[in-house]
Amino acid sequence: PKKGLSLGKPYYVTENKLDRDYQAEKPLEKLVTDMTYLYFGNCKLYLSSIMDLYNREIVAYTISDCQDTDFVLDTLNQLNVSQGALLHSDQGSVYTSKAYYQACTEKGITRSMSRKGTPADNAC
Repeated sequence: PKKGLSLGKPYYVTENKLDRDYQAEKPLEKLVTDMTYLYFGNCKLYLSSIMDLYNREIVAYTISDCQDTDFVLDTLNQLNVSQGALLHSDQGSVYTSKAYYQACTEKGITRSMSRKGTPADNAC
C-alpha cells in the first residue's frame, strides 16, 4: 500500500496566553497578527499585519506576492517593542516556523497562539 504524505510537525506551538483578553493597559503591550489576501483584478497579493490591541492601530505591515516565512518576518522586524510584549497569532505554518520562533525570542517577544480549530480565540 502507498504511504500518505507526511507534512511534519510545526517547530514551535505555544499556549494561548492572550486567552481572549483583548484589553491592553499600554501601547505595544498586546499585539495580534494575521495575514489575508488582496485581489487586484487577476493579481493576488498577501497582506501581513500586526495590530496593537491598546488602540487597534496597525503598527507593522507588509504586502507581498509570496506567502512565506520571510514575508511575516519582514512584518515582525518592523516592530520596536519592550521585552515581554505579547504577540498572538493562529497556528499557521509561518507562525510555528523555527525562523519566526527565533526572531520573536531575539526581540524578547512573548508568543501566544490560538487553539487549533478555535477561531473565536482570534476574534478581537
